[in-house]
Amino acid sequence: MKEAIVVGAGPAGAGAVAGFSGHADRVVVYEANERLAVKPCGRGIPVIGDLPVRVPRESVYHRIRRAVMHVNGRYLFTLEGVFEGYIVDKERFLEAVISDYGGELIKGAKVKPDGRVRVGGEDRVIRGPGVFAGGHVYYGGERILAVQYRLKTSEFDDSDTLEIYFDTSLIGYYYVFPAAPGTVDVGVGGFADYNRLKSLLDTFIKTDERLRDRQKIKLEGARIAVGGIVHGSYAGLPKTGEAAGFVLPLTGEGIRPSMLSGFYAARAIVDGSSPQEAMDRLEIARAVRVQRRILEAVKRMTSLEREELMRGLPAEAHALISLGRLDAQRLARVLAFRPKIAAKILKYIVQG
Repeated sequence: MKEAIVVGAGPAGAGAVAGFSGHADRVVVYEANERLAVKPCGRGIPVIGDLPVRVPRESVYHRIRRAVMHVNGRYLFTLEGVFEGYIVDKERFLEAVISDYGGELIKGAKVKPDGRVRVGGEDRVIRGPGVFAGGHVYYGGERILAVQYRLKTSEFDDSDTLEIYFDTSLIGYYYVFPAAPGTVDVGVGGFADYNRLKSLLDTFIKTDERLRDRQKIKLEGARIAVGGIVHGSYAGLPKTGEAAGFVLPLTGEGIRPSMLSGFYAARAIVDGSSPQEAMDRLEIARAVRVQRRILEAVKRMTSLEREELMRGLPAEAHALISLGRLDAQRLARVLAFRPKIAAKILKYIVQG
């Protein structure tokens, strides 16, 4: 292959560069923004075992080894032994992956629907195979909003823990993630508008003595695709990553699913097969479909029913479902003494 095209330098685009690497003489990446990683997020990759790229050491802020879960303000449990991942400097991570795998990155180059892109004062026309990884703006399914503060504090500098606080009245959750040295990311995402989410987040911060008096460095917000996989194309290229819905709907995890989708879409193009079919066969795609069905069921529940479900699931079941490790037999063993919950959860997994 002489040249491969990647539109978008987010996680899916970086994954696609790795997928094309060694199979194309040139991999050109067009990024609309002047900087990478402009979309705010928690910057977490909770597990790296299935990640199709190397994580550059210089991009890692924290190793992640556990998560502490709460429901409606009450401690639920601590998950250990299932996380082996990172909080990353997302911009540095993406820049390094694209560079390490030989991508030629062109910033400030927005691709139009007809395939034209302006670079250096000249119009180019995209020719040749490639993928479109333009992010959530180009997604056609359901999205929710997340709002996040970065706070100044060194209290979390040695943290290896993700803190999750589920709010069953919201259908969403708050999170406290360690970030760059001297800072922490505190956010909330769910089915509510910006004003409500910001108000909820402000209240959440005020109730935590570790956070309430900390300087707020910046406030960010972003949409997150939670509607499941929706295939399509843009500028004649197949969508991948969040543009195609590769985000886990229950957790909002997007870096790993998007990167996997971009990598295997690119490999399918190299092999002359369907990128959509290749992405659909991925285990992470099955996890997206299962989580979407669970989310639809959760939306129909009352707040009390949601809390009962959260508290009724054993810690290991929470981990398996949230990380997309949907082994039906293993889940059946974990849920053996909770037959009613097992019947509900396993139904969604078998359908997947």
